[in-house]
Amino acid sequence: MLKLGIVFMSLAFFFYTYAVFNGRREGLHAKHLVVFGIGLLFDYLGTHQMSLYARAFGKAPEWHNLTGILSLGGMAFHFLLALCASLAQRVERINRTFHRVSLTIYTLWCIAFASGALAGMLKLSGRS
Repeated sequence: MLKLGIVFMSLAFFFYTYAVFNGRREGLHAKHLVVFGIGLLFDYLGTHQMSLYARAFGKAPEWHNLTGILSLGGMAFHFLLALCASLAQRVERINRTFHRVSLTIYTLWCIAFASGALAGMLKLSGRS
């Protein structure tokens, strides 16, 4: 359960990082939406696995729950913004807004990612 969650979250990190930074460099394209959607799927799957693990072996710290929920919601919003931009065929106009919020949401997600790793390590070491 835990190992699968770690794999899913690591894959989410990989796909998000590629989509955010490559999309920022090249502009928003369909391939970035696909990669972003894959990252969101892995984020959801990883969050689900971690939730199952937390229920079985003890609750995660409240600060991690808060950052995790906010970051998953932020990434879902981020994906929907990119999807709307592509479907509306107003990519250039929406591209500016997308990239403006892109790094903020990505940074929040990275904080949640790191806080989960930290919370897990503290729990394993007996310091939580």
